[in-house]
Amino acid sequence: MASIYKRGKTWWIHYLVGGKPVSKSLKTGDERIAIAKKKQFDALNELHQLPQPSSTPIETVLQSFCDFLMANGTGKSAKNDMSRLRGFFGPRCRALRLGSHVPRKFRQPNRKLPLIPDKLRNCHVPARRLEDISAELISNHILERRAKDHIGPKTANHIREVLHRLFRYAAEHHGYVCPDRRFRNPAEGVERATESAPVITWLDDEQIEAQLKALDREPELKTIAAVYIFAGLRREEALWLTPSDVDLRTKMIHVRAKTVDGTFWQPKTKRNRSVPISRALHTFLCTHTPSRGSPWYFTNPQGRRRDPDDLSSRFREINKEAGLPWSCLDFRHTFGSHLAQKGESLYKIAELMGNSPEICRRHYAALVPEKMHDTVEFKPNAKPSETEELLKKLLAKLEQVGVKTEHIVPSTTTTA
Repeated sequence: MASIYKRGKTWWIHYLVGGKPVSKSLKTGDERIAIAKKKQFDALNELHQLPQPSSTPIETVLQSFCDFLMANGTGKSAKNDMSRLRGFFGPRCRALRLGSHVPRKFRQPNRKLPLIPDKLRNCHVPARRLEDISAELISNHILERRAKDHIGPKTANHIREVLHRLFRYAAEHHGYVCPDRRFRNPAEGVERATESAPVITWLDDEQIEAQLKALDREPELKTIAAVYIFAGLRREEALWLTPSDVDLRTKMIHVRAKTVDGTFWQPKTKRNRSVPISRALHTFLCTHTPSRGSPWYFTNPQGRRRDPDDLSSRFREINKEAGLPWSCLDFRHTFGSHLAQKGESLYKIAELMGNSPEICRRHYAALVPEKMHDTVEFKPNAKPSETEELLKKLLAKLEQVGVKTEHIVPSTTTTA
């Protein structure tokens, strides 16, 4: 026999199938509708047609979910999500197996490659079925990672979010039913960590000059840094530019999805955008000549597309030698910070940088210029109108030629 109960404003039903408890939301706040749905459940129970509790093997769901991530997300976001899943479950499926540090061009067919060591092998959750994973198990795993690996609140929330998506995907495509009557998804029972306000590092005019001067020996790296600073592109966005994306005639950089050499790429937010080329950036781009025969606007010494991590490593080497602490992310933040200080709206900054207005508000709202002082004044000092100024000048001239002006009094009062 099923029973109904109210949780918040929504009615839920609890019943047993095969001796195992099942709880489901009736998706209604009306008690009469809830009672009617309970009668339908009772009828299905008499006919033995209620859905059975699930038993979902982890390996099958993990591989299917990883394929889903690769097909529907950007390459970098899917890679990050799969790394978080590997830290929680371990290399339980083909997609989560650890690879090798040896580059593909140096690999030999019949030679066994040394695998990357699994640094989180002691933190993996030893579960065989998804139904074995509870909210308490997820919470304990995150607390252990925060204590041992010192992960931050943002990383902890990312782990919670990818697990929430995994269980939701399993429920929609693999018939997963959460055995915990409190939740439809065990990740719902994990409290989000409180994230601190972001610390934004950016370069002022003198620091920009010092950074670009440090890159004088490598002109292409200097141009790439200028693109980050004066156009606000993400690290990969600049490296995926092709000559057709940089239009010096119309002074526009087009950040858009493309397929080059059989590889598809799209911006992080899956939205194309165009960024105007400023006068400062135009100077750098005019002196840069893309490599002939290469489809890329920026290339490595071998004529191929630059690897983002190799680029960041090279910037670190040069800046360490010059005593400079900045990275590619600091260059990008410089673009948004200077626009915010200039007084541009956060909506415009978000459109140019390919972010949401909320993210730009969190990052750059504190840099609103001092011009806003007049905005917070309830009764600003009233300035005399042009007519009053002209009248005062006319009265002064009349007095100079001996005309009496006592009967003429300029009005200087204002009504509230």
